[in-house]
Amino acid sequence: MNALTAATLLALALTASCRNTSGPNGPTDVSAWKGVMINEIAAHDEIPDADSWVELFNSSASTIDLTGLGLYLTDSYFNGKKVYEAPAGEKLAAGERLLISTADESLVTGIASDAQFVLKLAVEDGTAVDTFDRDAVFASGSAVNTAAGSYQRLPDGASSWRNLTYASPGRENKLFELAATRPNAFWAWSSHVSSLSANNFANLKNLKSLGYDHVILNYLAFEYSNKPMTKAFIAAAEEIGVTVHAWLQCFYSSGSWVNPVDDANNRYKDEIFAGILSRARTYIEDFGVKGIHLDYIRYPGTAYKHNPSAEVTAVGAVTRCCREIRELTDSYDEGLVTSGALMPENGGAYYYGQDYNQMGKYLHILMPMLYRHGSYHYNDDTCRKFANMFGGNTGGAACWAGTTTYSGNDSSVTPMDAESILKDCKVYVGTKATGIVLFRYGLGTFPDVKDLWP
Repeated sequence: MNALTAATLLALALTASCRNTSGPNGPTDVSAWKGVMINEIAAHDEIPDADSWVELFNSSASTIDLTGLGLYLTDSYFNGKKVYEAPAGEKLAAGERLLISTADESLVTGIASDAQFVLKLAVEDGTAVDTFDRDAVFASGSAVNTAAGSYQRLPDGASSWRNLTYASPGRENKLFELAATRPNAFWAWSSHVSSLSANNFANLKNLKSLGYDHVILNYLAFEYSNKPMTKAFIAAAEEIGVTVHAWLQCFYSSGSWVNPVDDANNRYKDEIFAGILSRARTYIEDFGVKGIHLDYIRYPGTAYKHNPSAEVTAVGAVTRCCREIRELTDSYDEGLVTSGALMPENGGAYYYGQDYNQMGKYLHILMPMLYRHGSYHYNDDTCRKFANMFGGNTGGAACWAGTTTYSGNDSSVTPMDAESILKDCKVYVGTKATGIVLFRYGLGTFPDVKDLWP
């Protein structure tokens, strides 16, 4: 079917669906359902292995009986097809939500967002209680759902809609706000997803109860056969209240460092930056993460060798990466967060290309790896000094101090108990650090940090 024919048929279908099909007394009085509305739609029929679903919301102050209501779909294939019928006696309390999904077949067909469609909440004679018309709502800009995204009224029950990269099935529709979360995080390998997901996500729920609101998940979790489990994990983390950040390796790949500066030709290697942005975009649009964490955003101690001119420098390369990632995340206008792992040393710009004052202009959070054990063995005073240095960056980024959950050296580690880890975390209270990041899940017993920060 060519595009013109499809458009013509859809126009005819929409005209037919809008005809008055009521009886001689006119349209049905639908005032009994006032306040019930289509609040969120995930139109994922064109996305492999993704469910389509619709969330109804009762914005009124009273319980409403849904008996007699249905959802009717008009698109390139259907003309007012009933895709859901409320069971007799189905009630929706004030402020309550009802999820209707292809996963449990309460929604009898998928909905595709890559073409025009109209979804009506209506009674049998076609009288509408609420209507979502994709092309009328999104007259400009992208109207296609991303793989983890949805159309949402923002806020709940509002007349305005957004097409977001993350969804909130059965939960309040709202943009992500970093300030509304606890500044406590941990790094996790891709292999940890199975442990965090076991027994209905018992370990993740426990960490949330201890005050950890953020997990920084290694890039391998987003690749190959790990994808389905990771998508399920992110969806569960959202429901539990844990924000997932994708841990992206910038200038390191397949066991080797990558130099983003072409010294011989006095230029930045644009293809490297394009690849980093492409991966970040995939993590956001295909998985629905709310944070991008930059690791290996540095040189291996050789930055001073890669300054072919005043215009092309190692510091410039690192700063450019931070700037472009921030520009990407800001382009979604969804509250997405950027962060970066920093070497905990003086001379970061000279050796690593990390000018934390410049990086802090673009990243929301600087995460210096202030490891008290392992490579550095910093004492309390040194940890406080660096926390104040990074936390006082002129760029204005927050500083979350990275600390280990093990003692010993890098080749032989001993997991620490909760009391010892908490003692290390408390070193940063009263400094310019405003959060902590534990390295890593799977080593040591995580302490309760709900009340760590005043």
